[in-house]
Amino acid sequence: MIQIKTTAFHLMPVNVIWFADKPQKWQCLYSYYKQSTHVTPVAGYHREDFFTKVIDLTSPLEVIESGFDQKTAYEIRRAIKDGVTTTTESDIKHFINFYNLFAQTKQLPSIGSNVTKYKSRMVITKAVYDAQDIVMHAYLIDISMKRARLLYSASLFRNEQDTQLRAVVGRANRLLHFKDMCLFKQQGFSVYDLGGYAVNTKDEALIRINYFKDSFGGTLVHESDYLPFPALVLSFLNKMFKS
Repeated sequence: MIQIKTTAFHLMPVNVIWFADKPQKWQCLYSYYKQSTHVTPVAGYHREDFFTKVIDLTSPLEVIESGFDQKTAYEIRRAIKDGVTTTTESDIKHFINFYNLFAQTKQLPSIGSNVTKYKSRMVITKAVYDAQDIVMHAYLIDISMKRARLLYSASLFRNEQDTQLRAVVGRANRLLHFKDMCLFKQQGFSVYDLGGYAVNTKDEALIRINYFKDSFGGTLVHESDYLPFPALVLSFLNKMFKS
């Protein structure tokens, strides 16, 4: 279990608790439970289903690889032939800048300094091609539970029209996932969490993301997010005044 103190809507202090069991009722005013293993309602909280795909890192590496589909296995090999290398990144500010540039190209929300609150619990990896960082992953790690959870994934290259480079980036992303699995397995982690799965979605973009995650095999896991009711009220008011 991991606890991170932060704020909601720039004014409400919130204790974000990851990977816990059943939420504590007496914490319902200020604690937000993420990916709890409990899957039924708890008084004082608004519960939402959360699904994710996980890879069992305790399995032999050849068993993990056997779960990859043919395209993924091929693209991992091809990325290595392309000359893509992978490593870790210690500069969290560099990652934030990299991610935000990526977010601009995809019309996604940017991330800010709040991410630095996860620094002691975060591992950042990257794929490098032609002396450029082209893919980066940021993970939340729970050492006690031996779980590594993908928080952010970003890819970036200067020329969006370069179809060859786009293909290299796609292959590099798959290679980085595989190398990340190897890294966490070597470090004694037992769970590689791909960071969410949109069950029964009709959104084409989310369907493509699901397909990508399915390409690594793994198991679909059902968990829960529990939002404290004060934060739910603030969220409603925030949306109302923005509309």
